Amino acid sequence: MESYGQLIERTVYTASLATRAEEVDPLLDPLREITTRIVDKAQPVIPTDSETLHGVQRQLEQYLLTQEKIRLFTPDSLHLQIDLHMQGNNYLRKSRLQLGIVLSTAFVVALSLALLLPLQTPEQRGLVGGATVFSLVTVGAATLFLTALRAFQSELRRAFLVICAAVTLLGLSLLGQPIMEIFHLRHFPATSILYTTPILIAAVLFHIGDAMYARLMGVKNWWTTPAPVLIGMAVMALCSWLAPHPATTESELIHDIVAVMWGIMLVTPICSAIVLRMTIPRASELYKPSIRLLLQSMLPIILVVSYQYVLRIVAGPFMEGIVAYVLFGFVTLMGLSLTRAAYTFNKVSRY
Repeated sequence: MESYGQLIERTVYTASLATRAEEVDPLLDPLREITTRIVDKAQPVIPTDSETLHGVQRQLEQYLLTQEKIRLFTPDSLHLQIDLHMQGNNYLRKSRLQLGIVLSTAFVVALSLALLLPLQTPEQRGLVGGATVFSLVTVGAATLFLTALRAFQSELRRAFLVICAAVTLLGLSLLGQPIMEIFHLRHFPATSILYTTPILIAAVLFHIGDAMYARLMGVKNWWTTPAPVLIGMAVMALCSWLAPHPATTESELIHDIVAVMWGIMLVTPICSAIVLRMTIPRASELYKPSIRLLLQSMLPIILVVSYQYVLRIVAGPFMEGIVAYVLFGFVTLMGLSLTRAAYTFNKVSRY
C-alpha cells in the first residue's frame, strides 16, 4: 500500500516539471491541505486522501501534456520519467559523461596541436594551445545545449539553436588571435575587421536567442523587443566613431569601423543580462539554476568585449605580452561559464 510520502513526492516532482510554477501552483492546494494534518509521511494513505492526491497527479500530468510551453512530453515519456525518478534513477550520469568528454577532448586536442605543429617559439605554442582549449570548450558548451533540445518544445528548440549557433561561432572565432600572431597578419588592414565580424554576429545571435527564450517564459516587455538593442547600438556607434584614438599602423577609417563594431557589440550582452534577470522569477525552481547560470555567463562576455573595446580605443590593434594573457584569462572564464550553464541546462532536460 502506498504511503503519504510516496504519493506526495510523486506529486511534487511532477509539479516541478512545469516551466511556469504560477500556473500549476493552484493545483497543489489539496496537497498542501493534506500535508498540514499528517504527522508521519511513512504511514499508509487513507482512501479519501489517496483519491485526492491521485486527482492532483492527473491534473498535473494533463497540464504537462497539453499546456506546458517549454518541455515536450508524451504520455509514455512522462510516466517513464516519473517512474525513473521514483526508483532513484541517476539521471545526471549521461550529462556528467558528456561534460567529461567536452573538457578532455579540448585539452587533448590543444596539447597535441601545441606540441606537433611546426611552430617557432614556446610563446606561439602557448598561444595555439591556449586558444584551442578556449575554442573547443566554448564549442563544447554548444554541444551540451544541442543534445538537450530533444526534450523541449519546438519553440524553445529554435531559441536555443540560435544560442548554439552564437556559442559555436564565438568559440571558433577565438582561434583568430593566435592565427594572427603566428602568421603575422595584424599589419594587414582588413584583419581586424575580419576577426571582429564573426564575434559581432555571435553577440547579436546570442541576444536574439536569449530574448526568444525570455518571451517563451512569459517576459513580454520593451526589453524583449529590438528597440533597446538598436538604441544602445546607435549611441555606442556614435560615441565610438567620435572617440579620439592613438596613432596606429591602421588607417583612421579601419580603426573607427572596428571601434564601432566592438562598441555596438557591448550592448548585446548587457541587454541579454537584463532580459535573463527578468526571466528568473517567472521560472519554476527546476529551471531557475540554468537561467541563473546563463545570466552569470553574461558577465565574462561583458568583460571580454569591454576589454577589447577599451584596448581598441586606447591602443588600437595592439595585443601582445601581458595584454594578450589578460584577454586569455577573461576568455577562459567566459568559456567555462558557458560550459557550466550548458551542463546545467543539459541536466534539466534529463530531470
